[in-house]
Amino acid sequence: MFYYLSHQDNNERPTLGLVCGDRYSLIIDSGSSPQHAKGFLLEIVKLNVPSVKYVAITHALWDHFLEMNEFDATVIFNSQTNEMIKEWQTLSYDDSSLQSYVNTNLMTAMCMKIVQVDMPNRDSTYINNS
Repeated sequence: MFYYLSHQDNNERPTLGLVCGDRYSLIIDSGSSPQHAKGFLLEIVKLNVPSVKYVAITHALWDHFLEMNEFDATVIFNSQTNEMIKEWQTLSYDDSSLQSYVNTNLMTAMCMKIVQVDMPNRDSTYINNS
């Protein structure tokens, strides 16, 4: 079985997918904010499907990998995405730093807005790929 949460262009939320096997489920992409990921998890619970064991990140854009730590699952991604995640792990998420990333095209203004509004505990490193 395959389920999905449709994309939302107005706040850069990509489509999130769920592939269900006989024993486990796999999520495709992790979302752009805690609310995005948690909303998808709430929908998954309603489906009564096998537990999520894996999250596959399709590519190295922030709105696909930023919430990979919201899932208690093994995260799978390619080497290019790994390099981007490593770069994002070094970032600071205070307002001044976020604005400098927008000014240097490291992140979009929409990404900055989402981080500022939707992400708690921005004082510490947010992304963990271990």
